[in-house]
Amino acid sequence: MSLESLRKLRAQTVETLMMELAQITRTMAQSEEQYRDMEIQIQKDADAYHRQSAQGMTIEAWMEWQGRMDSQQAALCRTRRKIDQAVEAWQHIKARLVEAGRERKLLDRVADRRLEAQRAEAGRQEQRMTDEAASRRYSTGKAHNS
Repeated sequence: MSLESLRKLRAQTVETLMMELAQITRTMAQSEEQYRDMEIQIQKDADAYHRQSAQGMTIEAWMEWQGRMDSQQAALCRTRRKIDQAVEAWQHIKARLVEAGRERKLLDRVADRRLEAQRAEAGRQEQRMTDEAASRRYSTGKAHNS
C-alpha cells in the first residue's frame, strides 16, 4: 500500500472516529438528561407517597406505590448503565482517535520528508544540468578561442 493510500486511510479513520465520538456524546447527553428527568419524577413521587402515607393508605395503594417506585428505580439503574456504557465507549473511541491521530501525523511527517528529499534531488539534478551546460559552454568557448 502506498504512503498516500495509508495517509488517506488514516484520515478517514480519524473522521470516522470523530463521528462516532459525536454520536456517543449525543447519546450520553440524552441519557443524562433522561436520568435527571427521572430523578426529578422520582423525587416528586416520593414526596407524594410520603404525603399519602402520612394520611394513611390501603395495602393496595401501598403496593401500587411500591411497584411504581421499584419500576422507577429499575429504569434509573438502566439509564445509569447506559450512561456508564457510553462513557466507556467514549473513552475507548477517544483512545483510538488519539492513536490514529499520532499515526496520521507520523505518516504526514514521512510524506513531508519524502517530498523534501524529492525537491532536494530535483534541485541537485537541476544544478548538475546547469553545471554541465556551463561546462559545455566553457569547453565550446575555449575550443573556439583556440
